[in-house]
Amino acid sequence: MTLNPASPLRQGLRYIGALLLLAAVGWGLQPLRKHLQQQESEAHLKLPAPDFERTDALSQQLALFGLGGLRTFAAEMLCVDATNAWLQQDWPRARRRWEQITTLCPHRVNYWIRAARDMAKNAVAWVNQSDMLDTHQRAVLSKEYLDTAEAFLQEGIANNPQNALLWLEMGGFDEDLARRTNFTRAVEDYRRAVELGASPMYKRWEFYNLCRIRGREQEAWELGRRLYEEERHRSPSLRCLLFVLQNKLDVPAAQRLTPEQLFGTRERAVKHLRPFQRNDLRFPTTGIREYVDAIPQ
Repeated sequence: MTLNPASPLRQGLRYIGALLLLAAVGWGLQPLRKHLQQQESEAHLKLPAPDFERTDALSQQLALFGLGGLRTFAAEMLCVDATNAWLQQDWPRARRRWEQITTLCPHRVNYWIRAARDMAKNAVAWVNQSDMLDTHQRAVLSKEYLDTAEAFLQEGIANNPQNALLWLEMGGFDEDLARRTNFTRAVEDYRRAVELGASPMYKRWEFYNLCRIRGREQEAWELGRRLYEEERHRSPSLRCLLFVLQNKLDVPAAQRLTPEQLFGTRERAVKHLRPFQRNDLRFPTTGIREYVDAIPQ
C-alpha cells in the first residue's frame, strides 16, 4: 500500500517518528548526565537547582542543559550574554546573568570574582556617570550594585571557604576608599587569605588596614615591627607608619626605631615623611609635623 504524503496516517507516522527520535536523544544523554552527577557527588558538591525567570527565553533554553548535567556549558553560554549586557550597559540583565551563572557553577571561583567586579566597578561607574539619573537615583542604584557585589563575594566564600583568591578579592572590596570601606573586615580578609596560601606579602595589607582602625594601634605596631624584620616588607609606607605608631603609642625610646634606622638618614626621613603627612589613604600622621618642623631646612 502506498501512502499519500499528505494523508493523516502519513503525518501521524512522522509525528510518532519525531517523538521516538527525541526520546532516543534523551536516552543517549543519560550516561553522560549520570557520569556528571556522579562526579558532582564524589566531589561532595551541593549544587542548588538553577533559578531561572519564566520570562527569560535564553534561561529557559539553557535550563535544559543545566538540569541535564551540562552546567558548565550552560554557564559559559550565559557568560557570553553577560558580556553583551555589559556592552549594552544593561546592568539588571548582567546581574541576572551572573546570578544564574554562579547558581549553575558555585565552585567556579572566577565566576564569583567576575560577577562582583562587574557590579562594583562597571555598573557603579555607569551609574555615577549617567546623565539620565539624578543625585538621589545615583546614590540608590550605586548602593544597590555595591550590595550585589558584596553578596556575590560573600556567597562565593560560603561556597569556597578555603579559596585564598576570594578572600583577597573580599579584602580589596572592603578597603576600597573609592566605594565603601570596612577596614576591620579587610584585616581578617587578608589574614585569612595568607593562612590559606596567599603570598606572605599580603600580611603587609593586613598591617595597613590595622593602622586605619582607631583603638588597634598596639596590634598594628606589633605586627609592623615583626614585618620590619624582613627586608621584603620594608616599604616606604610601612616605615612611615611605624614612625607614626611609635609617636601615637608613646613607645619608650629603648623600643623605638630611630628615624635613621627606619630611613637611613634624617634627610631621607624628611623626604618620605613630608608627603606621607598629606596622604589621603586615611593613615594616621601623628608626630610627623613636629619632627619635620624641628629639622633645619
